Amino acid sequence: MNEREFLNTLQERAREQEKIMKDMPFPAFFSTISMWLGNHPWRYLIPLAFFLSLLFRGLFGSSYIDFVLGIFRAI
Repeated sequence: MNEREFLNTLQERAREQEKIMKDMPFPAFFSTISMWLGNHPWRYLIPLAFFLSLLFRGLFGSSYIDFVLGIFRAI
């Protein structure tokens, strides 16, 4: 495949992806969220992990800590 064919293929795929995004319900909302998570995943994942850890610690008590430590001992 030469450079011209490669660029044409890329443009065609970009048009297909743009069409899919326009056909989605709430395209502006989903594209904004996907771009935000793509550039800044830690802003979402770290607080989520902290919240889930607190939730599981509250539900399961010290057995949750033992379970997590057991996972890392097994590796």
